[in-house]
Amino acid sequence: MDFGWFLFGFDGRINRAKYWLSLVIFLIGGAFFMMLFFDDVRKFIILENRLGEDIRASAFIPFFVIGVPMLVVGTWLFAATAIKRLHDRNKSGWWMAVFFIVPSLLQKAVDRLGDSNLAFLAGSVALGLCIWGFVETYCLKGTAGTNQFGPDPLSPQKRIGRLMAHR
Repeated sequence: MDFGWFLFGFDGRINRAKYWLSLVIFLIGGAFFMMLFFDDVRKFIILENRLGEDIRASAFIPFFVIGVPMLVVGTWLFAATAIKRLHDRNKSGWWMAVFFIVPSLLQKAVDRLGDSNLAFLAGSVALGLCIWGFVETYCLKGTAGTNQFGPDPLSPQKRIGRLMAHR
């Protein structure tokens, strides 16, 4: 498998198994990052609780120096794999807005609306969109055959081509 294309490219299609693999890669990367900085984060929280808000930001600089680039790269990797998965479902990458951005914005609205019926409605819509996005990307089969985004990643010709390329 071409990991450069798989993790960084936005064109083409990936099947459910590869999308689940990307989730495993993200979880391992996140766990590694947290293990690397767990002790620093713990110390920072303890100091903050003891000293209040008077903590110097310099105590947390390594976390941000490594964490911010990892967040940017992780966001790119997530977007690339999610868009390719949506392509496999014969959907444009713009569906990312419906499944990931709109629920985040609705949740921000819920936080500001407090305890009201409108907040409940916005939260319910956000949850519904998240569930729909999960089912769409992680659970449903891709489009059989070639679609507007490329050939079927599970087609026999594609598998034979990959086998021949590895010889």
